[in-house]
Amino acid sequence: MRAISSSTIVTDPYRAGIALGESLASMPPEVVFLFSSIDYSVPELLEGLHDALDRDDVIVVGNSGNGFYETTFSSDRGAAVLGLSSDGQVRWRLAYAERLHENLDGKLEELMAKLSADGETPCLGYLVSDFRVDASRVEAVLRDSVGFPVVGGLAADDYLMQSSYIYVNREVLSDALVVLAACGDLRFSIRVGNSLQAIGRSGRIDAIEGTQLHRVDGLTAKEFIERETGRTVLQTDRGTLSLLVNDAEVSEEKCLRSIIPDLLDTGGSLGLFGGIPRGHSVQVCLARPEDMVAEVRTIAEAASASGKGAAAALVISCSGRKVLLGEQIKHETRALTEAFAPDLPLAGFTSFGEIAPLRRADGYTRNLFHNMTYVLLVIER
Repeated sequence: MRAISSSTIVTDPYRAGIALGESLASMPPEVVFLFSSIDYSVPELLEGLHDALDRDDVIVVGNSGNGFYETTFSSDRGAAVLGLSSDGQVRWRLAYAERLHENLDGKLEELMAKLSADGETPCLGYLVSDFRVDASRVEAVLRDSVGFPVVGGLAADDYLMQSSYIYVNREVLSDALVVLAACGDLRFSIRVGNSLQAIGRSGRIDAIEGTQLHRVDGLTAKEFIERETGRTVLQTDRGTLSLLVNDAEVSEEKCLRSIIPDLLDTGGSLGLFGGIPRGHSVQVCLARPEDMVAEVRTIAEAASASGKGAAAALVISCSGRKVLLGEQIKHETRALTEAFAPDLPLAGFTSFGEIAPLRRADGYTRNLFHNMTYVLLVIER
């Protein structure tokens, strides 16, 4: 596998696309991942990228985000690309669905079945949607119906919850979900960082409606969190307080749901960045910057120590981590270039939710939806 990444902060969207495309033209790529901030006029960004690549067969997939990552540069403004070429060893398949508010579950099931229609199951999938989707419903389909690892996330904006973009070749979509699947000789590893400090006792979900958590352990959601933390839930807790979700039937499948203090209602219910099945238990977690930085360093060192060379890396990291880490967010890519190589081709984005399975001794768990999580996909040589 060959790879090139680059980034730009050119303000003119067409010229930014040209600069990104020209940086990849020498390969040339089979697939291009494109990540941008939300301030570009996106059709012009795609037009410039395709004009510079001057090829009709390249697959472009990506999204906007609350900032982007690249090997040597991370920014709230601009765009980054990661181009991959397997020299024909990998067969790439792209499928997408729109108007997700109309039968999300059915459309996703149909889309995933289409990717395996000829009897060849993909070895890996990359999925992107936007913050408007209830990702817990996406998780349910991926977890119960998809037999291969899927990584990805939800396109974000700057917390205004107004706009986000999904890129598919020459199109800009919204209310959409896109999956890029890889079949053939693709070697990779997936690592997830979400080990926040759990405090207090677990509580059983009593009442939840969509992403609105009403009651836990006989208390309102607000009362439950205040019982375990000993203090009032505040809007400043964005990115600090999360819930560790435990499935009693599959104990190894743990994930986080971040609370949205802004969506605290007078009845004590709390909004979440994703639903939780009734009957699961939750435990309050506190995010500490020093722990998050240390965990990413450990992940990078473990990935490097595996002895398998890295051709490229994709990073999807929660926007809540960015809020909490501030300038330290740069460590989420610096740890990789320090562990692998200073010029490791790398790109990614900050998201409003992350998708990935967890590692286990015999491979991976089922695919899960996460919050406050760092997802690393290493494409091996």
